[in-house]
Amino acid sequence: MTKPLLITLLPSSGVDTGRWILSHYGVDYTERPHAPIFHILALKWWGMGKDDYPLLVQGGVKTHGARHIKSLLDADAPDALRLMPDDEAGQKEVMALSGFAGGDLGDCVVNWSYWNLLKYKSVVWPSVATGVPWYEKLTLALGFPLIRWAMYKGLGLDQSVADQSLKTIYAGFDTLDEKLSDGRRYLYGDKLSFADLITAACLGPMILVQGYHGMLPNHAKCPTYMQEVYAALRQRPTGLYIQRIYDEHRAAQLLQV
Repeated sequence: MTKPLLITLLPSSGVDTGRWILSHYGVDYTERPHAPIFHILALKWWGMGKDDYPLLVQGGVKTHGARHIKSLLDADAPDALRLMPDDEAGQKEVMALSGFAGGDLGDCVVNWSYWNLLKYKSVVWPSVATGVPWYEKLTLALGFPLIRWAMYKGLGLDQSVADQSLKTIYAGFDTLDEKLSDGRRYLYGDKLSFADLITAACLGPMILVQGYHGMLPNHAKCPTYMQEVYAALRQRPTGLYIQRIYDEHRAAQLLQV
């Protein structure tokens, strides 16, 4: 039987959320990673939009995005594995927390990270080129400045956007630090929920979390100002929480290609 296929933009935190969901539910799959820009062409080939990643293709059925993949698998999962509460109020809270981390803060993580890291080809290279088709890697090697320009333009990035994004990230860590100040181990309830998983994955790049499967850059190779941001956030309650969620709930896994 053919394994499900996961079409990805390799470094995306939304993609790492999708990988985590599949691992959590014990779904064996094959990942087909693509370099930035090329992932859009791959999605179009599958009849999907440019933001419809990760894309899970299983028995001819296409499910896009971590939240839809979660909904597909959570419905029939045993209680011990379910990532959503049974009650409506709990579901609303989990989704509100997920939206805060994955949407409001997640977009800022992308903006700040891409604006800064794409300036340094050698630093970001493993994140954009690992496991992608040879012709994508060749194009990246020859046309990296053009691809970087296209990404900056497509995301509307400049220094002011990056600076404001970092301020929002700091404020988001403040909010989560306060929520975690009562000693809770999870953001909602007494076991892992979708809120924990998406918060850890989407904010993980801000501490260069260990266990992320999207090839985050090497801390030592990052510019000093980025190392300082990563180090400071890593020691905050939210940073410690993120690494603990990875350590306790993310199975060891190599890129499934």
